[in-house]
Amino acid sequence: MAMTHKARILAAARKQAVDKLPFGARIDVWYNYHSSHGTLPEKYKGCNMVEILRDQGAGAQVRHLRIWRVEYDNLEVVIHEDPPHKTTEWRTPLGTVTMKTIFTPQEGPWIVYEVDHPFKTKEDYRVIEYILENTRIVADLDEYHQKERMAGEDGMVMTGMDLYSPMQAIMRYWIGYERFFYELHDNPAQVERLYELEKELAKQKLQILGDSPVEMPLLCANWSDEFHTPIFAKYFIPWLREASDYLHAKGKVTHVHADGEMRRLIPLFLETGIDVAEAWSPVPMTRVTTAELRKAWGDKVTIWGGIPAVLFEPQYSEEEFDAYVMNLFKEISPGYNFIVGMGDNLPFDGKIERVGRVAELIDKYGRLPLEV
Repeated sequence: MAMTHKARILAAARKQAVDKLPFGARIDVWYNYHSSHGTLPEKYKGCNMVEILRDQGAGAQVRHLRIWRVEYDNLEVVIHEDPPHKTTEWRTPLGTVTMKTIFTPQEGPWIVYEVDHPFKTKEDYRVIEYILENTRIVADLDEYHQKERMAGEDGMVMTGMDLYSPMQAIMRYWIGYERFFYELHDNPAQVERLYELEKELAKQKLQILGDSPVEMPLLCANWSDEFHTPIFAKYFIPWLREASDYLHAKGKVTHVHADGEMRRLIPLFLETGIDVAEAWSPVPMTRVTTAELRKAWGDKVTIWGGIPAVLFEPQYSEEEFDAYVMNLFKEISPGYNFIVGMGDNLPFDGKIERVGRVAELIDKYGRLPLEV
């Protein structure tokens, strides 16, 4: 009996044998855009993403941001909606900080982006500390279970530790990347105090994940070597190793969303203990080829991705697309510990039929060991 998409993906993540290359595709940018504009292909109107990918012969990545919710004690959170912007105020006895974000799902994205960060002056440290000290993480799996039922054996529901590990959360959410490095230099004790508080919250999330049915939790996302290399060894590796070890003891495999420039981070990655690097985006989207990554990591890490998102766009011909996929098969030969996927999403103007074409090429050439 043939393996299901989910079974193949999990087996490859665990470095176990599979019958052919697993294929887990992500199409939420394309789906969100065309759903909101009424431009889904006629045969897919009324379909969800899993149903579309099933028709294309691909396994599905169903994104779910988190399986917990945030609750606060001894402070007030006030939200002002001005679409596409949202302003969040944390009103505490020590003062107020605000964050402004933007979210435009009709253009495809599903992630909120920060326009203005809570940290603005040194006085904000004590306010942010107070917020973190009065934050509780509460399990909330209802929507996750709904998506798991939707995916079934046709794919994976991708969820985990929000998007960022503790220090990256400070960089991205609270301070902002550019300001962060100045603060780490000028006020290291205050930054590291926030880091310790974020770690305590992250441990609450880890416990929820460890006790949950999530098989392959996300631990971090969106690295880029120019931002993260300077602090990766000191702040990222120890936490990722601790988190990965904890979840391994719970019988789970771990992954990160590794879609950025990675050349300088590639050797450091092996110190994290993470099992899967998902959303791998090679040349021409980054400066690293899949062959280089396979050589550097060997069989120690399962790679998920390998087909750049731009290849699905109409400026590339069908012949160019096929040639790239066939070359990918050569680069990853004999094909173990690899999950074919996008790096990292089907663009809004991408051709959905090329998802099906990948499935066809895997059916024809993707039996393991690969002989391309």
